[in-house]
Amino acid sequence: MRLTFSFFCAFCFSWISSFSQDVLYTVSGKKLETKVVEINTTDIKYKNTDNIEGPTYVISKSDIVLIQFANGVTQIINSNPSSVSPPKTETVDYTAPKVADKPKPNLYYLNPNLVSINALALANGDITLIYDREFLNSHLGVSFLGGYNFNSRMGGLNAMIADSKDKAKKIFDAGLGINFMPRNTKRTQYFVGLLGKYMSYNYQNRVDSINNQYHYETAQGYQLAIMITNGWVYRISPDFNFKIFGSLGFPVNVPELKPEYVGAPKVYLGYCFGYRF
Repeated sequence: MRLTFSFFCAFCFSWISSFSQDVLYTVSGKKLETKVVEINTTDIKYKNTDNIEGPTYVISKSDIVLIQFANGVTQIINSNPSSVSPPKTETVDYTAPKVADKPKPNLYYLNPNLVSINALALANGDITLIYDREFLNSHLGVSFLGGYNFNSRMGGLNAMIADSKDKAKKIFDAGLGINFMPRNTKRTQYFVGLLGKYMSYNYQNRVDSINNQYHYETAQGYQLAIMITNGWVYRISPDFNFKIFGSLGFPVNVPELKPEYVGAPKVYLGYCFGYRF
């Protein structure tokens, strides 16, 4: 009977003591269940309720917001606590790095090849095709031209040869040029270069005369000229282009022209339109 009463008393004491504890509320948000021993100007001394007979702990008053004593009294220790910032966390972006947008290609300079017909040569009875190929990002170009003459005699653009040779008739011409283009972004593009042009023609050569009757035989001549070219390419659309140019230089002729024509300048003009691919 005594043993049972003693056990009951111990249980009641421990139950009562569990409610007779002081609670410290810290600035960081923690709640400490303690037994306050002393409060001075800077610190608070307390014991752990699990070990009242154990060591005394000390905590700074700047770390405590308030104390709620076991008797229900609340004492504010720090009415304006400094804010506590949560630990900084670095955010790592695992997404793929953004690739810079590539500049859009200029559609008008996308195709390096151009095939065109020289409309001005038609006035001389020629069908002339010109092929242009661009290199080095459209800064350098190579031109090939070929023409066939379907006129019965030399046209007006070759008047000096027609006047120098009897019944002269142009057969064909061919040329090779190299051009430099300073700009490669505008739809109107200037170019300058060199053009070598070869022209072949037939004529009637008088060989003798009997009783004032002249005899002729067909002979062949040629003209080779080196010229400086200036012109413009108008890129009307990515596929359709228009080109004009003028070439000026000096020819070499066999057989020679009339003396007054020897050394005369050679001119070649182009008024072309064509397809780019």
